[in-house]
Amino acid sequence: GRVSRRAVLTCRGSHTPHSKKSSLTVSRRTCFLQGCSQGFVLALGGGVLNLSLAHQARADAECESCSNSNSSLKEGDREFTLLPSGMRVLDLREGTGRTVEAGDEVVADWVGYTAGYQGKRIESTRQTDEPFVFRVGKGEAIKAFDEAVLGMKEGGLRRFEIPGELVDELAYTLNPKTRYDRGPVPVTFAGRRALDFVLDSSTLKPFNRTLLFDVRVSNIRRR
Repeated sequence: GRVSRRAVLTCRGSHTPHSKKSSLTVSRRTCFLQGCSQGFVLALGGGVLNLSLAHQARADAECESCSNSNSSLKEGDREFTLLPSGMRVLDLREGTGRTVEAGDEVVADWVGYTAGYQGKRIESTRQTDEPFVFRVGKGEAIKAFDEAVLGMKEGGLRRFEIPGELVDELAYTLNPKTRYDRGPVPVTFAGRRALDFVLDSSTLKPFNRTLLFDVRVSNIRRR
């Protein structure tokens, strides 16, 4: 499965007046975004979640090559919260169980997409029936997953976006030899191919590597 394309733009940098070059870049992106999807429809657990994220990006003239879903929100949409690491999170459902702490073993269902390029699905544990089990903060998960689940309650559902410029630091390394040393690791050939393509392609821009995940904390095992 896959979802329609959606581009994401972010600004993590300067407040200097935009140049002619940046104006042209934004114009090209705006034209591209006019053909993008209305939003992601992601499925986890027993239901389908639909959070509209875009009609068309409100281009940020101060930013040339970054990634931010908040720049493509329409009125009434909820904004992602920017974390110090540069990752963005949005709680879709508050859990009711215990709260995830560092060192806990977490059983997580997840679905991921190559949000910055063609919106291809990486994996869905609803289809593979293989939840991701890891100890938080022990180097078993990519940094983004560790950060995303901290503070979540059992049964909670959180969406998080990793800007393409930070994928190598927060998610999967650009070095193929060590890319999957930490999970979650796609178990399907199609999922791994979709992820490898955006990470390995020399023709894509950094923002094209933006990844988006939904994660549900199914169980917390305290040690």
